[in-house]
Amino acid sequence: MNTLKNGTPAMEVYQMVKGMIVQQKLKPGTPLTENALCTRLGVGRSPVRAALQQLSEDGFVELLPNRGAHIAQFSEKQLRQLFSLRGMFLAYALELSIDSYTDRDLAFLEDCLLRQEDAFRRQAFDEYTGAISRFYTFLIEKANNSYLNEMSAAILNRINVYLCLYNNFYSLKKLQALPLHRKMLDGIREGKTKKVLRAHSEISTRILDAYDYLVAVNGGFCANAPGQPHA
Repeated sequence: MNTLKNGTPAMEVYQMVKGMIVQQKLKPGTPLTENALCTRLGVGRSPVRAALQQLSEDGFVELLPNRGAHIAQFSEKQLRQLFSLRGMFLAYALELSIDSYTDRDLAFLEDCLLRQEDAFRRQAFDEYTGAISRFYTFLIEKANNSYLNEMSAAILNRINVYLCLYNNFYSLKKLQALPLHRKMLDGIREGKTKKVLRAHSEISTRILDAYDYLVAVNGGFCANAPGQPHA
């Protein structure tokens, strides 16, 4: 949770750095120094230090002893684990809840997809990822299992960080994941767990294929690598 106060210099630094990450101006693995950020952003050392600490706590930056700060990176193994775990949590939640969805629930999920599409059209990245997060969070919380909610929250947050780091959102012409999210919603309407999970699996596969493509083309992720194809 971001503990920085809105309107403070530290929060402004936080938002500027995160904005540069989302816009692919700071790539995964890029080193960050306090002096360079102070000069680039025109602020003092204290707000930069506080912002970097918060960015680290939120998963966007890694702070390593004797190595300083750099933009976080994901390995293929980590990425596979994340989407595998989300699939497992989703499968368990659907097992408990697939027959209990109401018209109001379905309307909420449809609204999440409409918000996702609208945010993409307006190039509002935070709203876009927020709509995706609300969609998956609702599916898992529908199972009414507090332990499942707690465990899945960390995974969903890490996937959101991944999207911020690697998603070339601002260069996309068309959403590729939205039709698959709609397939998931169709499966819920029909009470078909397997249909929901197949669509989720296809989303995961596309993201992993895009990751593998970047590794093959660029020899891995680095500060000079192009943005990841959206999946």
